[in-house]
Amino acid sequence: MKIKKFEAASMKEALEKIKEEMGSDAFILGTKQISKKGPLGFGDRKFLQVTAAIEEDDAPAIEGAGIDIRQDKEEAWSPVEPVDIPMSAPTYNASGRKQANPKMETRNKSATAPQPSITAGFEAVFEAARATPRARSESQDQSESRPLRQEISEIKDLVRDLGSHSTDITPLQKDLGELKSLLYNVIRNQTSFGGKSMTPTLLSFYQKFKDSGMDEALASKLVQIADEKLEDRDKNNESKVMRYLLAMIRQSIDVAEPFSFKKGKGKVVALIGPTGVGKTTTLAKLAAWSSIQSDADVVLITLDTYRIAAVDQLKTYAKIMEIPIQVALNLNEMRQAIQFHHDKSLILIDTAGHSQRDEVSMNNLRTLLADQSDIEVHLVLSATTKSSDLNDIVAKFEQLNPDRLIFTKLDETTTYGPLFSQIVKTKKPVSFLTMGQNVPEDFEFASKDLLAGLFMGKSLTGLKGGGK
Repeated sequence: MKIKKFEAASMKEALEKIKEEMGSDAFILGTKQISKKGPLGFGDRKFLQVTAAIEEDDAPAIEGAGIDIRQDKEEAWSPVEPVDIPMSAPTYNASGRKQANPKMETRNKSATAPQPSITAGFEAVFEAARATPRARSESQDQSESRPLRQEISEIKDLVRDLGSHSTDITPLQKDLGELKSLLYNVIRNQTSFGGKSMTPTLLSFYQKFKDSGMDEALASKLVQIADEKLEDRDKNNESKVMRYLLAMIRQSIDVAEPFSFKKGKGKVVALIGPTGVGKTTTLAKLAAWSSIQSDADVVLITLDTYRIAAVDQLKTYAKIMEIPIQVALNLNEMRQAIQFHHDKSLILIDTAGHSQRDEVSMNNLRTLLADQSDIEVHLVLSATTKSSDLNDIVAKFEQLNPDRLIFTKLDETTTYGPLFSQIVKTKKPVSFLTMGQNVPEDFEFASKDLLAGLFMGKSLTGLKGGGK
């Protein structure tokens, strides 16, 4: 472990120095106020002395085999019952007063104005913590919170001492306001783990997962496994925690094998899904890739006669790619079309988009697909769909027995947590990904690395080599 002391005029400046020299994985061991003589030995100047440390040992090997965060029973998905926390201190401003607006108060106050009590916010936070029921014993709570209380006590003493001088402490007030809100969030999030103490780094990733739209129970499960498997010294190391979580998420993703074509044995693939998810465009991209990249004999069959524009769009794509297309109005026509083109390498079927709540249309589609047992069914889901709607769509379309998942419109969002929740819940492999309107460029076979990176909060352009 490397330990070093830093001197600065403010906490913000000290943190910047620590981050620059030791990196974001460094952690604070202690702070205190020191005095130094001014020029020529006259006058005392006040400084903050912050002691920081960082682990220097190599990262531990991330366990791989045997980690499975998927649930076998639906009951296991019920989230932990929340513990009621007094909402009297949801957020604190720089002066330590409660405010209803969750955003921090950042406006500076005049240095000549009377300084209110900065410590009031801390006391309110601890009052909320004391009022929270805990599964742990009282003695254990006191022993675990003693270092934190001691650290805060030192900060309060420092603030009182600064307040007695003419020093402008507005920047420090802002930092303390942020610290108080962070402390409250830490206390509140502990209830998601049955009162078990988690490091700030683990809690930070838990919050990021929830903010990305990931199922709360799934986010909690990921962090709990990391807490159980990682060494204590690594649980607050951001890079090691991130690598471990990334490995777990990657292992939890199933992806389908790329298409392979055999002469004399055609593959039949149907795309299903609600309206507006991009089925027709995805079908055209898949047809173009199979025809151009794999030199496959492709034919298109469309059942989407409800929208004239959809048929015209697919016909336009087929004409450009010189691929035959056939419109089927009913079950018999679809059966005849598949039989007529049985010698083709790939038969792609475009179905009409329906609301998952349209029972009549869903029953008709189920009848069409059930008649052909050799059809490989892909459920198309848009990355822009909110989590609750995705749950409903997947549940309703399950009656059609989809074999694969396709994720579209990855370029139109930055939060991918709901997609990971569906992978884990359905236990179905992901076959294709689309990220734009260009045919066939904005299309690729699903990969574990790309999906895992997205679920960890990385940007799509960065993962594809287009930036950070």
